[in-house]
Amino acid sequence: MYFKLNFASLPSVLTRNTMANIDKNCDIPKFLLDKRYLSGSVFFIFLFSVLFMFLYSPFSMTSWLSLTDVQHAGMTLSFYVVAVAILLVSKSVMSMVQSRMRITYSRYIAWILAEVVIIALFYTYYTSVFVPTVTVPIWQVMAKALGCVLLIVAIPYAILMLYAAYKDKSEELEMLQYKLSLMEEHSVTYPSLVNLYDYNGQLKLTIQANSLYYMESQDNYIKVHYKHRDAMHCYMLRCSTKALEESLADTTLVRCHRSFLVNVMQINHIKRGRQGRYVVLEDKSLDPIPVSRGYLNNLVEKVDAYNKCAAALVENPDEAPAVSE
Repeated sequence: MYFKLNFASLPSVLTRNTMANIDKNCDIPKFLLDKRYLSGSVFFIFLFSVLFMFLYSPFSMTSWLSLTDVQHAGMTLSFYVVAVAILLVSKSVMSMVQSRMRITYSRYIAWILAEVVIIALFYTYYTSVFVPTVTVPIWQVMAKALGCVLLIVAIPYAILMLYAAYKDKSEELEMLQYKLSLMEEHSVTYPSLVNLYDYNGQLKLTIQANSLYYMESQDNYIKVHYKHRDAMHCYMLRCSTKALEESLADTTLVRCHRSFLVNVMQINHIKRGRQGRYVVLEDKSLDPIPVSRGYLNNLVEKVDAYNKCAAALVENPDEAPAVSE
């Protein structure tokens, strides 16, 4: 098996592939742009922020988020409702614009920073209007709000991005495995020359595969039917049918009957008759070859494998495996 390579165009191909990979690596994993992940990220950030609030608020002079009394609980709940609404609107807009522009890592990070700034501004405004007990300067409230909101969203987003990258690579791996399975499925190769050996293992005849039509068992001999110079010829080979079948397992010859082996390259079609199925060969001057029920599946599998290999050669002559000698 070999592949044809055009070495003259190889540098340009490598350059295009390299640039394509670099360009692709600038895009964030597509799982992060899925609606389910966008909405899930908001829920994840909400849960993490609640945990952060309980740990951070007791040690902060500017944080008033708590559930210690009805007033603070109401203020905290109203702030969270607005903050979650901001994130949901942001994710909805991101979901809509992703079809119109590429969402790269830099744009995604800039989008997150914009969310942080908007929520921090809202927290600062809410504090200055509704929380008179906070006496520190407004710029200090804004600075701490930026830091806290950034920390709150950074950890959940980092976890989500790692998970999305893992899912993206897993999908690429699955696709690669699928492509490899297709290549293996189409990588069936058949020798262009068929060697025929007798009982003693001595080579008696070497013939081109596309010249062979079928073989017929006759007592202790195998009658080989082949074409040479547009005329049919026969060769008597002293060998058992079973031994011959085993030696030709990797060729286009397949056993279709207790007494016959047929070359799938020369099959025109398989028809059903009164006494069973028959193989009709390309050379219509030859009689149909009987097919036994026990060998039918074996015959069909061989024909399918040969057809897939032939189709791959037709569709991709420069990439598909060629018939080896």
